[in-house]
Amino acid sequence: MPYAKINKINLYYETCGEGEPLAFLNGIFMSTKSWSFQTPIFSKKYKVLLHDFRGQWQSDKPSGKYSLELHVDDFQKLLMHLNVDKIHVVGTSYGGEVAMLFAIKYPEIVKSLTIISSVSEIHSALKLLGERWLNAAKTRDPKIFITEWLADVYSEEFLKNNWDFLWPRLNEAFKIFDFDAVIRLSESFLDLEKNPLTPELKKIIAPTLIIAAELDKVKPIKYSKMIHDQISGSELYLIRESGHVVVIEKAEKVNTIVLGFLEKLKLK
Repeated sequence: MPYAKINKINLYYETCGEGEPLAFLNGIFMSTKSWSFQTPIFSKKYKVLLHDFRGQWQSDKPSGKYSLELHVDDFQKLLMHLNVDKIHVVGTSYGGEVAMLFAIKYPEIVKSLTIISSVSEIHSALKLLGERWLNAAKTRDPKIFITEWLADVYSEEFLKNNWDFLWPRLNEAFKIFDFDAVIRLSESFLDLEKNPLTPELKKIIAPTLIIAAELDKVKPIKYSKMIHDQISGSELYLIRESGHVVVIEKAEKVNTIVLGFLEKLKLK
């Protein structure tokens, strides 16, 4: 398995396909495998880069405080390691927040930016939800933890149609979950309350696509509208009948929108 030594830790990464580089950045509980509905499609036209953030699944999980800034620095050094000087960046949820900060700090590297179901600041309801997830992680009980957030991130219809597959698969996967690391990741996300990205968003100069999900109970469309209002020339799309994890629930729709956005850029 490919690892890169970045900032004294091992970051797990994968690449596939040929063409312009394009990176997918994970949500907080996601892994590289979570992009399985995107990777086969995008790798037909792009060189796809996936990686687990520090604290996630196959990457190292060092002790100490995590932050969006630290993930951005890890990502930038990973790109240097891979000799990538310009890249399309697609991030969902926590990965979208990392992607926005990356575009703020390294505008010369970002060829385009796609933000899916993400926020640039935290309001009271989201803070309470994040703290509830954090407290569930502190129990270090996989079933308690999964039960606490599962109905938040997926729509009721999706859960009903996929329960027999989803529940046993998640329970098996989270048996090897590092709860100490996810506690640090959750605390990193909650730092957005005191250190919002919103005041910095006007610095983003890359062509930007923003995707929101109609039934997102975690990061409702008001947050996407806020990001859209701050990034000049950005495009905002709403995907109907999907919960927060729209890259899985409505993968085909997400893929069509993002590919169309990227193809339109080629014509400019």
